Amino acid sequence: MAHRLVLVEAELKDIRAHNERLSKRRRAKKTRLQNGESLSIAEASDLIDQIEVGEQVKEEMRRGSGRTTRAATGPRRCGNCGKTGHNARTCQVVWETSDEGDLE
Repeated sequence: MAHRLVLVEAELKDIRAHNERLSKRRRAKKTRLQNGESLSIAEASDLIDQIEVGEQVKEEMRRGSGRTTRAATGPRRCGNCGKTGHNARTCQVVWETSDEGDLE
């Protein structure tokens, strides 16, 4: 019983240390500029411009790769009859099935 208690206390200590490291990371993101010197208007606008350019580049990269849009591939078609304007679930075409193969 004492051995289990020692193991649980060691595990709890590790978990608390890990949790403290994560908390410091989260706080550091929010207080990065609070601890440093103040920014001038020009420096702040330069930082904002850099962030916007980075986001714009990411957006262009995302648009350039990946799946094509529906307009480029054409309209969707029904899986049963192949016509546009509805899907297989709402298709009005009734397919006759033959039960003759099941009788043999």
